[in-house]
Amino acid sequence: MVLWMRATRFDRRVVVASVVLIVSLLVQIGLGAVTVLLELPPYIVLVHLGLAMLLLGGLVAVAVFATPLPTRLRLDGEPAPSRARLRRLALSAAIGVYVLILAGAFVRASGSTWACVGFPTCNGELLPFGRNLQTDIQLFHRLLAYAVSAHLIVTVARAWRTEHQNPAIYVAATAVGGWLVTQIAIGAGMVSMGVPPLAQVLHVAGAAGLWVSIVALLVVSYRDPGFSVETVGGIQRIQSADAPTGRSTLSAYLNLTKPRIIVLLLATTFAAMLLAANGLPPWHTILFTMVGGALGAGAANAVNCCIDRDIDALMRRTSVRSIPAGAVRPEQALRFGIVLAIASFAILAVFVNPLSAVLTLAAFAFYVLVYTKWLKRSTVHNIVIGGAAGAVPPLVGWAAVTGDIGLLAIYLFAIIFFWTPPHFWALSLLIKQDYAAAGVPMLPVVRGDAETRKQILLYTIVLGVLTVSVFAFGLLGMLYLAGAVILGLLFLAYAIQLMRQGTDAAARRVFRFSLLYLPLLFGVMVVDRLI
Repeated sequence: MVLWMRATRFDRRVVVASVVLIVSLLVQIGLGAVTVLLELPPYIVLVHLGLAMLLLGGLVAVAVFATPLPTRLRLDGEPAPSRARLRRLALSAAIGVYVLILAGAFVRASGSTWACVGFPTCNGELLPFGRNLQTDIQLFHRLLAYAVSAHLIVTVARAWRTEHQNPAIYVAATAVGGWLVTQIAIGAGMVSMGVPPLAQVLHVAGAAGLWVSIVALLVVSYRDPGFSVETVGGIQRIQSADAPTGRSTLSAYLNLTKPRIIVLLLATTFAAMLLAANGLPPWHTILFTMVGGALGAGAANAVNCCIDRDIDALMRRTSVRSIPAGAVRPEQALRFGIVLAIASFAILAVFVNPLSAVLTLAAFAFYVLVYTKWLKRSTVHNIVIGGAAGAVPPLVGWAAVTGDIGLLAIYLFAIIFFWTPPHFWALSLLIKQDYAAAGVPMLPVVRGDAETRKQILLYTIVLGVLTVSVFAFGLLGMLYLAGAVILGLLFLAYAIQLMRQGTDAAARRVFRFSLLYLPLLFGVMVVDRLI
């Protein structure tokens, strides 16, 4: 009702939608009461869940429509991206998630929850269709989950690539990615380690979170607020007519934490936890480690944005960040980062263990003091040495489970350490003019493109050898070896192509594959360990 009253000032369609939602709520309450009183069969409960999700999605849609959009920034001459494809992807993804939720509820209603045990196999077989109806129902749910997950990955990638300057879409897409990773982890853990009641509750909660986030992404992709344009320092500040203040406080502070980076860091943390535990660790260990790690990474990124605000304003890629855009003052960002760092240390030290807290704090200090304050502006080796900070999360995840640091954890650290230079140098080839304008001594600026391509190839070779040595020391098995070799050869092929062609397109292919390489490699590790 509050959203309805507030939305009358924004969009008449929201008022109509609110009335429909109120009627739907009454229907849902009545159906729930009848289900409880008459003890109707489980399939009626399935209908109840379906209506509940539609009601939740409708509330999210109203909330998004009723919320003023934040400021967007766009460079001079840069056309607004077409959203037609993103809208189609988001719509089909929302339909897929809804159907997947209903399929999951049907699995439980039909008594098929325990029909398949193990991941990625089912009762020791790959696709044992035809054994019995319950197994077929469970397998259908799994295959549907794989297809929907792949579609969501494509949707999030599209949103990040084409709408990275739109805070509303950026935040919604990041939420979709985060909930997807969480839901996959919970689902894989359930079928691998059993299906306790708490895991079932978490799985339903994760499904609701994924549904809410994809609906938000869908709705915000249809928002067309109208913009007023002001050119400041060669940059067009495009302000939504819906938002007189020109900013969203929540989006601005979230932007400081660089959530896309946090998602990748948390993925490596969680993978290390699964490897250390040989399965799924206790839920409270997962929860507090992930929360503490996210806060620690967000703290480092926020302080980094404060320190680098001068060069961020000079670079096209970073000029849209909260401080150069004027959405957050430097002192506010600094205080925000310090508060996050303190909260991260306290959560990890109290609810996990002191070693994980110390490692996270050390990564924060190294990133802020060693990389940002010293290396970034003083040496061409900045990203090589500074990459150590981004390699710490697997150590944190391992320490959270075991209380110490094992040999495999050290290998995980080394893999990320040697992955960082080719990943970041491929990006620097694409934006070297920005680094030159800001006076940042990145490798292509100081030593040229040819030397950068050579170093990318050399580090890719070292990375491939390192990943294979994990198998050579008996830390992981044949499945991992096969995955590491395939991924390493693909990475090497892209690096060789870049060496030979020397084009922006080749550099872009290396950069994009590097984004996939790390989560895929860690995923293969986890699967190898679990089976």
